[in-house]
Parts: sequence; C-alpha cells; structure tokens
Amino acid sequence: MTQLFQPLTRYRWLFLALAALAALFILSFFIVHWDDDEAWARIQQRRVITFATDPTYLPFEALDANGDFFGFDIDLARALAERLGLKAEFEAVSYDGLIGTLVTGRDDAVISAWVIQPERGREASFTPAYFNAGVLLITRSDVEVARDDIARYEWQSGKTLAAEYGSSGDAIIRKWSRLVAGLTPLASPDAAMAMQAVEDGSADGALVDAVAAYDFLKSHPSLKVAASIPESDAPYVIAVSAKSPTLLRELTRAINEMEADGSLGELRVKWFGEAARRMMNGE
Repeated sequence: MTQLFQPLTRYRWLFLALAALAALFILSFFIVHWDDDEAWARIQQRRVITFATDPTYLPFEALDANGDFFGFDIDLARALAERLGLKAEFEAVSYDGLIGTLVTGRDDAVISAWVIQPERGREASFTPAYFNAGVLLITRSDVEVARDDIARYEWQSGKTLAAEYGSSGDAIIRKWSRLVAGLTPLASPDAAMAMQAVEDGSADGALVDAVAAYDFLKSHPSLKVAASIPESDAPYVIAVSAKSPTLLRELTRAINEMEADGSLGELRVKWFGEAARRMMNGE
C-alpha cells in the first residue's frame, strides 16, 4: 500500500509543478502582451509617426501653394514627434473619416482641431487637451471681472453683451437674459463686430469663440480676455486608436512636458498671440 502511494504522490506533485509552470508561462505571456500596441510597434520600426488631419481649418491645419502642411496643429505634431525621437508625417483626410484611419491602422494618430467625442470611445482614446476653443468673455482692459461673479450671474446684471447672431455666445447670452435682471443682448453680424461694440462702448462685453477672440486681440490692445465660459468649453485633443495605450501614454507625456516647460505656450503665442498663453495659463 505504501509503495503504491509514494509513486502516485510523486507523479501528482510533478503534474502540479508542470501545471504551475504552464500557468506561469501563460501569465507571463499576457503580462508581456497586455500592452500590445501595433501602432507603437509600427512607429518604432519606421521611426515615423503618421498623423491624419483635415487641412481645411486655418490656423490649425492647411496646405500651402506647394501642397505642404502648415498650422498650429502641424507645428505641435512635429514638436511632439521630435520629443519622441520620431519624424512626423501627415495624411490629408476629410474630417468625418479621421477616426476611421485609426481603426484600419492606416494612420497612427489624429490631430485636426479634434474635440473629444465620448461616443467614439470604443474606437479611439484621447490625450489631454492642448487648446480650448470655447467661448470667451471679452471686455475693455480696464474692466474688472470676477469669475465667481459670472458663475453666480451677478456681473451680468445691467450689462449689454454682444455676440455674433446664432453663435454659441449668442445662445449663452440669451440664456443668461432669462436668468439675470437687466441684461441686454446685442446681436452682431460677426464676432469682430461684437468685439468692436465693446471697444467703442456700445457693449460691456462680448462672448466670442477663442480663435476669433485671439485673432482680434492681436491688434486691439484696449480689449482683454476677461474669462472663459466653462459651459462652452471645446478642448482640442489628439486621438489614437483605443488599442494603442503605449502611443497614448507617450503622446500624453510629451504634451505634459511641453506644457510644463513653456514650449506649448510659445507655440500658442506664435499662432494666436500673447492672450492665448495667458488664458491657457489661467491668468
């Protein structure tokens, strides 16, 4: 009885040991491949990262007379690629087809004034925002505005506020006018004329999108960005495939580094003026 028991016991432990080794091998395989990222592997092999972009939206991305890409997003993509030891290349793609290039693996990332679309979360992942194109409150430079007073609808009382008719700023002002006593909406043909109304005293403030505001403020030093309007935030991000965690991590790291060392701020100044740096820095 004892002789039969001992061999069986040895075989059982041998079986258990082999099973444990097999389990360890499988676990190691999944640990190694858990962060599989075909796009990142392709990038590392070629030392090139390909961005899909719709080059029809100045000053973010466009094509010059020679067919070369230029713009804020293009400069940013090249700067990020350089930080990762890579070369940036670009493919012109219609806006509706941008995410599709990630799904098929044709391109590695999308940079095209892209606002996060939560419904695309199964297909794409997104970096932190590098630009906010939402609505800004523009006032004369000598006007003091407390952001808390705006949030509490106190500053708006008795004010005349201008915006381009039909714009997001116009919708916000009309909403405020139902909540605030004495607020007078002033509809303007375009964003520039809304800000001009502030400069000439016809309005106390204007609500306009950030891109139009920064462009106008370059040549109108008597005006300033008084506040951003959180309910209208439009954060621009870089998109990668949802199956590209390593690429997402590396791009996020590079964006954070550029934000921290001021180089992203300098890029904003190049394309949008000093007001863009102050606004993104929360000044």
